[in-house]
Amino acid sequence: MKNQIKLYLILGILFMELGGLGLHYTIHNPIRTGYGFVPITSGLLSIGLIPVLFIFRRTLHLAYLLNGFTVIVGVIAMSYFSLTRFPVWQNIMILLSKFVIGRAIFTLETYQLEPPPKINVWQYIRYPNMGFWYVHLVLFALVFILGKVLWR
Repeated sequence: MKNQIKLYLILGILFMELGGLGLHYTIHNPIRTGYGFVPITSGLLSIGLIPVLFIFRRTLHLAYLLNGFTVIVGVIAMSYFSLTRFPVWQNIMILLSKFVIGRAIFTLETYQLEPPPKINVWQYIRYPNMGFWYVHLVLFALVFILGKVLWR
């Protein structure tokens, strides 16, 4: 049953990435607009690489990291796009659900069903805890904001 659940979650990520690629293509078609090559390329790599990496236990950590960082970069970029050009907040929610599904696959394969042992506060920001992702989201956003402010 665990393998079936894992397969369904991997298919969920694959379908979500296919839908995201379709959204990218309609919002900023690189042929029509002249920009948008990075989201299209990221979408193609996500479709071809991340679901395959989630299949194998040996590459599970790499898949989890790639999935998480593509979500963080996508959330930051789409938030900027939403604030400056066209609101795509609903697409950000879809992207966040991709992260949650990836976290579910990782948790299913990594942890046992019993509750995890108590950890101290500093370990909450270490990999693979959720604080790791919160810290990286804030730091990536800060770097993006500083880049926009300093390179005007």
